Amino acid sequence: MEGYNIIGNKPDQSNPFSFEELSVTETLEEIKEFLTAVDIPRDGKTIFRSDHASNYLVLKGRLGRDKDKLLVELESVLDGDDSNIRPEWLRGL
Repeated sequence: MEGYNIIGNKPDQSNPFSFEELSVTETLEEIKEFLTAVDIPRDGKTIFRSDHASNYLVLKGRLGRDKDKLLVELESVLDGDDSNIRPEWLRGL
């Protein structure tokens, strides 16, 4: 994508290193896209954690075994249930 920066947004022409931060929804959709694409056997031992203070949504599980549960949690939030979204002031940024 010529003319775009690494995350797909048109950069500020005066600063080639500029970027536009993803919204909460875009961030969660990106996590959903990743989890959907991951193909690990149900007995796999790969651990997924999205529990750093900077994350909007705490997700924890084993990819494979817990993939469906993680996607259901994400879908719930993307469908409007924001009760588990970490407020900006708690994100430690």
